[in-house]
Amino acid sequence: QDKFECRKLTSDTERKGFPSWSPDGKSIIYQVTNHNDSLGNNGLWIISKDGSGAKQIFNGIAEHPKWSPDNKFIVFDADSGNSIKLISTETGEVKSFLPDSIQIRNGGLPCWSPDGSLIAFVEITGPSLCVYNMNTGNLKIIFSKNGMVSLPACFTTDGENILIALMDLQSRKSTIQKNNVVNKNAEQINIDNENFYRHLAISPDGSLIIFAAIKERYLGFYITLAEGGKSIPLTVTPGFHNESPSWSPDGKSVIFASGRSGGGIWIMDIDIDQLKNELRRLNELK
Repeated sequence: QDKFECRKLTSDTERKGFPSWSPDGKSIIYQVTNHNDSLGNNGLWIISKDGSGAKQIFNGIAEHPKWSPDNKFIVFDADSGNSIKLISTETGEVKSFLPDSIQIRNGGLPCWSPDGSLIAFVEITGPSLCVYNMNTGNLKIIFSKNGMVSLPACFTTDGENILIALMDLQSRKSTIQKNNVVNKNAEQINIDNENFYRHLAISPDGSLIIFAAIKERYLGFYITLAEGGKSIPLTVTPGFHNESPSWSPDGKSVIFASGRSGGGIWIMDIDIDQLKNELRRLNELK
């Protein structure tokens, strides 16, 4: 059930996931994770937006890559998810930047602020949603709640808030929350799907949010207005997961990982005005 036509960009002889657009819209980065890898293919790969020219830029276990707004760096979970590192897109140099006192486990899910000055991530001891200032080296805890884990997804387009999936560790149920970077206010975004899981992605114009929800044991994508409300199915594939959506900078396409048709990275061209009009009618907004 696809709202718009989807095209396959990569094959999936290995597990490919968490694609992310470059800020100039020309390239896509994704991770390869194969626990039986004997060819050295695990790591980070870049392809052009048409799926051609695959090139490995990092060899090793690397997950959840995100491009910096200036196109110069990629932040990712390294060391099997136990640290966060940067790789230069120009030189390939890899470096750590967080203080040694910060503990990461099972991945910190790092993401950049729109101006590139901040990286949000989750550390394990709270677990706490944190923000690291790349210019000053200052670290700030934004949100922490007993029995809950904050899974950061992206900043809002104005850079003032971080969208997270707030998961109850006991029930495994999640809600969408918006956390203010300055005053630390937390605001829940209410949607009509109680099976929301994670994988949030906000459109470049800030008007729409894609989220993943479970239907019959598999993850599919739904889309809603940025303020929440009723949603529309975007892509739901019986028997297969659809995960980790990422908008193109111009808002005309979404890339994602899917297990359909042998798996791989897929692209869907989006009519954003059509979606906004449908959602406004559905929510009875003018």
